[in-house]
Amino acid sequence: MHKLIALSCMLLSAFCQADAALDYGGDIETTDWSVSGSVFECRFEQTLAGYGRAVFYHEAGEDVTFQLETLKNLMSYSQARVSILPPPWQPGVKSEDLGVARIVKDTPNLSLDATRTNQFLHALLEGKWPAISHKTYYDQNRFVKVHLSAVSFPQFYLDYLECVKQLLPVNYRQVARSKVLFASGEEQIDAPDMKILDRIIFYIKHDPRIFAVYLDGHSDNVGRRYDNRQTSKARVEDVERYFIKQGIDAEMVTTRFHGDRYPVASNKTAAGRAENRRVTIRIEQREDMPIPDNLLFKPKVRTQTTASGD
Repeated sequence: MHKLIALSCMLLSAFCQADAALDYGGDIETTDWSVSGSVFECRFEQTLAGYGRAVFYHEAGEDVTFQLETLKNLMSYSQARVSILPPPWQPGVKSEDLGVARIVKDTPNLSLDATRTNQFLHALLEGKWPAISHKTYYDQNRFVKVHLSAVSFPQFYLDYLECVKQLLPVNYRQVARSKVLFASGEEQIDAPDMKILDRIIFYIKHDPRIFAVYLDGHSDNVGRRYDNRQTSKARVEDVERYFIKQGIDAEMVTTRFHGDRYPVASNKTAAGRAENRRVTIRIEQREDMPIPDNLLFKPKVRTQTTASGD
């Protein structure tokens, strides 16, 4: 009998192979959901006992992504099958194939794009079980499957939505390195520049880990070098004044001006000169500083039920 099953799985698709695989994930009694985070990120995760965690990771300013974090990865470092399976109590429902995604050695070991991540969330709301299945890295004839159980999903999904609601509209990576550009001879910022700076200022005010702002003024090479240096000085000082006027502590701000010494594009073209007439903004964050308690997300205390999530 075992030989017949093995032969059938060799002849059929990866879904059949997954059925005969080592299967990690919760069931009606063991499913374990949790929601944690802060104004900077949310983690909506399910423990995969003996294998790791399945995480819906939602960073401020970004869409949600599904990530697989393993304690010890067993899957081959290649393309794994992504699918949505019916729960065991609905054997007549068809599986849905969502293509493949690569298993990597770094953490997370697998990441899905936003489209398939949201398909996973939708499936869980319908009571279905998203799954990742693949051959092992140590034996091409052995397979591993991890699945997410929809048990208790709806009530914890509400906590996840509450966490998402309090996320900042922008994250550190999106504002850590920015710039504003100037027309030829222009020394003051305009309304579009202020919109860019306001986004950075908003983030600085909401992340207590930010400790420094570095402003660097630049020009193209048209005209005398001394004049270009003075123009870059006027530009960076105007940006500095705006930061301080909007409530940023002057002690945090460091300004420098370089004239035409550090072009980022060719000064031989109009487009290149336009790129060189700039003030760059760099903010620095204390990565080792704990996030203050008032910025952490505090989910409601929930009791997991044995509902199927249908």
